[in-house]
Amino acid sequence: MKKILIILSYLLLLALATASARNLFEPEGIPFPVGKVMDSFPYTNIAVHNVGKIALTISNFGVIGRGSEETIADPLTGQNAPSLSYPRGFGLNYLFEAALWVGAVYGRDTLVSTSGGAFYEVREFWPSFYPEGDIQYRSTKDPEAPEYTGAVSQQDFIASYCDTLTDPGFVDDDYYSGRNHLPLYIKINQKSYAWGYDYAEDFVIFDCEIANINYHRELKDVYIGIFVDNDCGKDYRDNAYDDVCGFKKSLPSRYIGGLWDTINIAWAADNNGDPDPVSGDYMGLYSPTSAVATRILRTPLDSLDFNFNWWISSWWPGRDWGPRKAGTQEDPFRSFNGFLGSPVGDKNKYYIMSHKEFDYDQRDTHKDHTGDGWLPPPSNADQISYGSEMKYLLSFGPFDLDPGDIAPFTFAIIAGQNFHPGYNFNELGLNALWSGWIFDNPGIDTDGDGYKGNFKISCWDSVFQRIDTIYRPSDTLFDTIFTCLFGDTVYYKGDGIPDFRGAEPPPAPKPRLFPRINEFNSGEIKIKWDGRLSETTNDQFSQKVDFEGYRVYVSFTGRPDEFTLLASYDVDNYDRWEYEKVYKYWRIINPPYETYKLKWWYGEDLDPDIYFDKDHLLSNYNWGTGKYEYYYFTKHDWNASDYRDTMNIHKIYPDQPYPSTLDMDSAKMFFPDELTEEGYLKYFEYEYTLTNLLPSQPYYVAVTAFDQGFPGKRLPPLETKPETSAKREFALNSSDLVMEKGLDVIVYPNPYRIDGGYRERFEGWERPDLPAERTMALHFANLPNKCTIRIFTLDGDLVREIKHDFAPGDPGSMHESWDLISRNTMTITSGIYYFSVESEMGNYIGKFVIIK
Repeated sequence: MKKILIILSYLLLLALATASARNLFEPEGIPFPVGKVMDSFPYTNIAVHNVGKIALTISNFGVIGRGSEETIADPLTGQNAPSLSYPRGFGLNYLFEAALWVGAVYGRDTLVSTSGGAFYEVREFWPSFYPEGDIQYRSTKDPEAPEYTGAVSQQDFIASYCDTLTDPGFVDDDYYSGRNHLPLYIKINQKSYAWGYDYAEDFVIFDCEIANINYHRELKDVYIGIFVDNDCGKDYRDNAYDDVCGFKKSLPSRYIGGLWDTINIAWAADNNGDPDPVSGDYMGLYSPTSAVATRILRTPLDSLDFNFNWWISSWWPGRDWGPRKAGTQEDPFRSFNGFLGSPVGDKNKYYIMSHKEFDYDQRDTHKDHTGDGWLPPPSNADQISYGSEMKYLLSFGPFDLDPGDIAPFTFAIIAGQNFHPGYNFNELGLNALWSGWIFDNPGIDTDGDGYKGNFKISCWDSVFQRIDTIYRPSDTLFDTIFTCLFGDTVYYKGDGIPDFRGAEPPPAPKPRLFPRINEFNSGEIKIKWDGRLSETTNDQFSQKVDFEGYRVYVSFTGRPDEFTLLASYDVDNYDRWEYEKVYKYWRIINPPYETYKLKWWYGEDLDPDIYFDKDHLLSNYNWGTGKYEYYYFTKHDWNASDYRDTMNIHKIYPDQPYPSTLDMDSAKMFFPDELTEEGYLKYFEYEYTLTNLLPSQPYYVAVTAFDQGFPGKRLPPLETKPETSAKREFALNSSDLVMEKGLDVIVYPNPYRIDGGYRERFEGWERPDLPAERTMALHFANLPNKCTIRIFTLDGDLVREIKHDFAPGDPGSMHESWDLISRNTMTITSGIYYFSVESEMGNYIGKFVIIK
């Protein structure tokens, strides 16, 4: 599909703009370009949400997705920015671009400003100059990092843009009227949020504000539209001509029996997931079997109209088509100009946003809808139903904006797997539901007025309480009242006040690594960490501490999928299973119970492991209800909770009582005995040692923290990702220790044998593409951070000189390798060699043997 006027291709040029300009407008003190650009360009930029399963490019000029067939580099990584990759990394794309449309009555005129879309790629929103116009980044990953302040999600991107620029070099004329762009003088503040947790990794939420920055004129009958051009299929391939779209209002609830969850999503997908044309099979994650959707989560007012329109764009009027109500083709406020589909120009864009119409699904185009007031199907209706180059617009309004007014609106871009075969909405619908719950948490009274949202009560058992007699004019009513003995209140909708909060794992501790070579010349890395933040930070979703444990991982490469679990420590607790009498199944309702609490309730002799399934139940008489209750228990994790076991994760100070205060300044002043020499609280100090390590190989070591999850809400335990906290280290004595104790230099392997099979253990592991002779290496350990290594023959001829220069404490400062190549670029021969190490500590002389 060939797109018209791709302004994104100028991204590199615009990024080089300076910060000065003469023609500026300054809402809230930030300069925005107005009219013609003179000295500077708006500073356009992009960012990529990639912490979850969805990878999505956003911009600071109102375009979501790449908006171009040309490759664009991610400013952070330098790699090609995906448009919308899902699941990310498998070469699939589900979006060309999404764009913002805003229309309003401005004085006696009707104007629309767009960031793109609808056949002609007109960009009418632009950011400020550098640095004010750049995208800001925030993150909740590290509570002690600068970007943590004010962060909402694991990956926040914040941008602002206005429609005030009219320079023809940036903004095209209106196609329908031929006039230059007339701005509404509006500013959009855009914040996009992404998470990497199981329940929230499939969507990105956009929280926006629209401001009327013309302080002399109001905007009447404002409409906002989210335009979407999907192009679903394999990336870098012509995949735009077989897409389908539609609207899904609700699905049967996944959490509450008998209810339907309202999701209200505009969705799009490839028509069939591109199975193999011969076998009919899919290629797993490499086939475009997912679907994507847009969901409006908040509008400026509660009582606004919603419209859903889709169309097929084409240069030929007979093929440019979309569903239309009968009679609209003669509407004086809509000039179709021979086209029933693409709304071109301000007049037609405003019409399609403001005209009340909710289109039927694209795959139903071949059906006759004239009985419902629609125009007859087109001649190519079967082809359109099968799939085509479609676009859609999800819009809402009207509302007014007085000068200086600011109004919020929020939407989500959502993806879901396993849509094909069969148009299965289960995963897409569940992800849409969670996007709404993250936006507005069910059961959370955000504003403190006592209302927590909509809920349903399930009563499992009841007893007779009384009979109320109600006298009515015609008869007498006897109302039998029962009291619910066992029940469950399940909230399925929030209180209407945005939260933007989801469950998160505890903050990951920051490992401190202490490498060494032991007396057997084997490498070790001692890992220490402070668990204060991990064990005391409230979960954002529940506002309770739900720390469960730690895990230690190691990797040779640091890649996310190549970490190996070595050790785990978790709290000694159990899940309690209870019988749900209404739907007749066993389930976990509450968070796990620590063993000491269960013993307090059910007796000191309780052994939860005895009551492990529905055939081995604990019977407990409840004196409050006068009935027996039946439960069984399962370990919540592994209950690997012996913090004195020095072979596993253990506490360094196992007998240290809980701290008198968690405030570090107060602890330093009033309770110094509770602190280590480094200033950490002794109670939260942990340790684990990696042993039997190869000294020449770097290791990526990570300590993660995980929480309890919430089984009653089907929310699994959440764990921080190993790659986010991993530190690289060699299993060698640190250069600081070498200098402190004057340790002798070690050379290994010594002797070096050409047939030693070192490649199988540690030599050249990072370059498997190279032949063995290109990866040979002799290693020097126990080096000071700065020294000069010289290698000599027995005759005293200099073979090679190596400058070793590292910052103190650098992970590689104690180690150096030699590729067995002389200073004359010749491979050395067998024999005995001397070496010297010269540093401020003095000179060290040793020898090694090469056997070929």
